Amino acid sequence: MHIPLSKPHIPKKVFENINQVFASGKLSGDGTFCHSTEEKLKNILNVKHVLLTSSCTHALEMSMLLLDGKEGDEVILPSFTFTSTANAILVAGLKPVFCEIDPKTFNIDINDVLKKITSKTIAVIPVHYAGVACDMEKLLEICRPRNIKIVEDAAHAIGAKWNNTYLGTIGDMGCLSFHDTKNVICGEGGAFLTNDDSLAEKAMIIREKGTNRSQFLKGQVDKYTWVAKGSSYILAEPLAAILSAEVDIMFELNAKRGIIHHYYYDTLKTLEEKNILTLPFLPNYAETNYHLFYIVLNSQEQRNSLMSHLRNKGIGATFHYIPLHSAPLGIELGNKPNDLTNTEEYHSRLLRLPLYPDMERKDYETVASEIMTWAQKFN
Repeated sequence: MHIPLSKPHIPKKVFENINQVFASGKLSGDGTFCHSTEEKLKNILNVKHVLLTSSCTHALEMSMLLLDGKEGDEVILPSFTFTSTANAILVAGLKPVFCEIDPKTFNIDINDVLKKITSKTIAVIPVHYAGVACDMEKLLEICRPRNIKIVEDAAHAIGAKWNNTYLGTIGDMGCLSFHDTKNVICGEGGAFLTNDDSLAEKAMIIREKGTNRSQFLKGQVDKYTWVAKGSSYILAEPLAAILSAEVDIMFELNAKRGIIHHYYYDTLKTLEEKNILTLPFLPNYAETNYHLFYIVLNSQEQRNSLMSHLRNKGIGATFHYIPLHSAPLGIELGNKPNDLTNTEEYHSRLLRLPLYPDMERKDYETVASEIMTWAQKFN
């Protein structure tokens, strides 16, 4: 028996779309599927501008370049995130400032954000962990009066909401991921979101290798040329074709994840009541997309014990991010492992469980059953 941690869902429509791309002879980006999928996402998410990118990493990099910061300017982010969030800051020549997580949600600790703000702070990156919204009301209250930009890392969060508004569309800029571990996939891909016309115009230039090619294609200029610093961030047309088919069934895919999420929650609730583990917390302002399901054990030793038990049964349970502030590069940048005690404590107790749209009932029942079996030692 093998139950993987995640597995992509590939609808039949993907193959039809791919054949259309090959028949068209256009494989590079900025094609028909790229444009139509951007329009779909704009309509679904109710956001003015969507630019598909070759990855969420590149969408984050583009966002950091759009801050137009200078050396020494600071961007606050949680240490509990993927390396791309911090790398994007470094690529733009800015300084990452790591802050704590809220142990209840694993999202950015707003109180610690306030403590970390200095005269050099130009942006904050809230990471919506597991598709659960950060406390955007408090973050907006902090950032708006200080003219600090908010760049949402919504890599986990397509289709999730804060106060009935889609994540990624609340701050100044937002970034989505379509990596094949995400809810909506195309292998490798991302999207840049904004409601700011000026930022969108600049983003189009950055994405097109620093040229005004997008203006040329719209007939706004008679030729295109190099006008600003940029890179190559456009999603290739075959990947946009895959993404188009996935976006069409986004809510169906999220709902399938929700069935598994609720089963885990309801089945394991008795273990939480016995204080053997803690289940995910959903704030009243958040509507999740059920991106992943995790449990928090009472110690790292217990987490590792359960992880070993599940892996021995062929179940792909695993930990998640290693905090960036205590990683080798984090230390090199001047951080210390004991700087963020909550992050160090809680990341070591978190265990992710298998969850994907096509997961069979017998498989998620097996996962829950094996956790219950392991927990019998505490009776």
